[in-house]
Amino acid sequence: MSTKTLKINVLIYPTKPTIMHNTVLVPSSVSALQNSNLTLECQSSGNPEPSISWNLFNGSIIRSSVIPLNVATSNKQEQIECKATSLLDPTNGSRRIAESTAVLTVNILFPPETPKLTFHTCATYSQTNRLKVIRGHFASGRCTSKSEPGSKVYWTPINSKEVDSFLITNVSRYHIGYYTCVANNEMNTTFGGIINGTNQSSFYLDVLAPAEALFIGNFTVLMNTTLSVTCPYTPGNPAETRFTWFYANTSAIGSNQNLSLSNVQLTGEGYYKCRVNNTMDPTGCTAEEGYDETTFFVDVQYPAKIRRFSADGSVFASSVTINESQTVTLLCEADSDPLATLEIVNFTKSDERLLGEAHNNTISARVVNARCEFDMGVYQCKGKNIHNAVQQVREIEIKIACSPRPSPFTTPIVTAYRRRNSSAILSFTIVAYPPPNDASAYVWRKQVDGKWVTLLNNNRFQIRLSNDSLQTNLSISQLQIDDFTNYSVRVNNQVGSTEQTFVIRATEQPSVPQQLLVVDAMVTESSVTVKWTPGFNGGEDQWFVIGYKKAADEFWTYINVSSTVTQLSIGDLVAGTKYEVKMYAENIIGKSDETTALSVTTQSVISDNGSSPSVGAAVGGAVGGILAVVIFVVLWKYRNAFKRKPGEGAQYDDLFNRQADVLAANTSSEYEAYRVESQQTNQYETLAETSFHEYSVLSPGGKQDYSVTNRVTQAFD
Repeated sequence: MSTKTLKINVLIYPTKPTIMHNTVLVPSSVSALQNSNLTLECQSSGNPEPSISWNLFNGSIIRSSVIPLNVATSNKQEQIECKATSLLDPTNGSRRIAESTAVLTVNILFPPETPKLTFHTCATYSQTNRLKVIRGHFASGRCTSKSEPGSKVYWTPINSKEVDSFLITNVSRYHIGYYTCVANNEMNTTFGGIINGTNQSSFYLDVLAPAEALFIGNFTVLMNTTLSVTCPYTPGNPAETRFTWFYANTSAIGSNQNLSLSNVQLTGEGYYKCRVNNTMDPTGCTAEEGYDETTFFVDVQYPAKIRRFSADGSVFASSVTINESQTVTLLCEADSDPLATLEIVNFTKSDERLLGEAHNNTISARVVNARCEFDMGVYQCKGKNIHNAVQQVREIEIKIACSPRPSPFTTPIVTAYRRRNSSAILSFTIVAYPPPNDASAYVWRKQVDGKWVTLLNNNRFQIRLSNDSLQTNLSISQLQIDDFTNYSVRVNNQVGSTEQTFVIRATEQPSVPQQLLVVDAMVTESSVTVKWTPGFNGGEDQWFVIGYKKAADEFWTYINVSSTVTQLSIGDLVAGTKYEVKMYAENIIGKSDETTALSVTTQSVISDNGSSPSVGAAVGGAVGGILAVVIFVVLWKYRNAFKRKPGEGAQYDDLFNRQADVLAANTSSEYEAYRVESQQTNQYETLAETSFHEYSVLSPGGKQDYSVTNRVTQAFD
């Protein structure tokens, strides 16, 4: 028997494919990074052995059991299919295709894309990497980023919390800078494990701000000069700045940073303003003009100028005439910036007297109960401020109607002391308004023998008048004895008159006594009587000195007698003896020359009744004593009449210095005190020699007293 072997080939459908990655069985769903590469292997068994094909997500078919897969898709998830295919061709039966498939789901993972920055500005949304926001506004934005899985977002350097929003409510310059949005995710891949994905976007926050005008201090400018002002400012953002200058509320006067005001006038005084502008163009908004301004004041100053100086409203008068004892108000107004320093002064007789002072543009002063002597004259208003190089002065003259009166500023010297043949000037200065018309208003007179005689110009008397008719001088040259007398001057004007008296007194040594002679009828054996006529006393009290001696002797005996005595009996003489007699006058200035000596012989003794010489001498002594008593009484009676008050005339010692044309000089250094040299003190003294009384003569100005005593003194000739 033959044996046949039957071989049976059993056809088997393909098994479900399995997908492997690096020999590792892959689950039905895997996670892979986008654009990553995978090597996949698909396995299936069957009989016949199935063929393997891959159906990719991009629609391509790859017939291979092993394929490289590039996960290049933007989808989050894709599927690929592995198909095992067999052709079954049984012996009995029809041919058929047997298939088996396995599907692999691929989850696509990818890191954060570049974050997208979106900002909310002015009701719009803008995407930019440079955000411009005006200072004080808010900055709001959002950061978004696409990733799988989703990302966590945070901002740096602010908003570090994991939020996608960005917000600054009050933007300031401190917020200027770069800001970064960071997005992170974690990608858990099937074949690579966990992979961190990160990405970021940055933007620059630019804070726009207006320019700021800085403080400008006020200015003080002198009128007619130039003022230059610079507008200080802090640049804004953007920094480009425009300048505009305004005066008060007027239109623009300048468009540069520097403003120059030339030849400034008073109309230029006021408030000025500098405005600074820049244009701000915030992101997503319309452009805005940013501006700031600063204001300052320009004070236009000028030197003080006196506009008006008036008396009792007489605005335009340079002089006013008022009555004596009237009150007048002086008003001075100045135009000055800054305020002036004003003074009102009285310049009467060039003696400046301040009446009022004020730091103001107006000042007033009152002259109360106006006096002709002190208030008549020129008044000045003086004013200046810091801009005046020279003080401003306005004048007004106040004239006060008054009758003539002696000027208190030039007191008349009413007593003049002079020598004979010298010169004298009598001067009289008055205050009066109106002034005397001419020289005829002055009348000079001289007292002659108790009567007043009007003086006219001649070779010795000259009357002169000053140009202003307020002073008159009487000049007398070559003074004679009868010129030492009283004088007067009378002056009048339309208001009244006044009169002033003067006296010229001599001041020199006395003249020689005149007509010295012996009274023959009164010559006796023991006495002789002489008489004389007094000469000019030199202007001072004088006394007389009588000297006598025997003709054969050398020594003179002197007797002092007062000026009231003009006859003297010289006693205690020797009978029948020849004597010589002489005399001179003396005052405190000096003494006169001596007279010519007279010769006289006493009577001889007659011895009819046998009288002895001793009896005659006794009789003569008795007679001399009686005579001395008589002289004593006379001297005592007139003693006070001979005295002068101390200080009389001392205040006029400077008259010579005042009168420049007077040639005579003060002769006080020439005064001589009479000195009596006493000789033969052992001679006898008689009653007549010791019983005379004493009187005093005082020198002018309280000089040393001189005592004059009627006494007998012997002196060597």
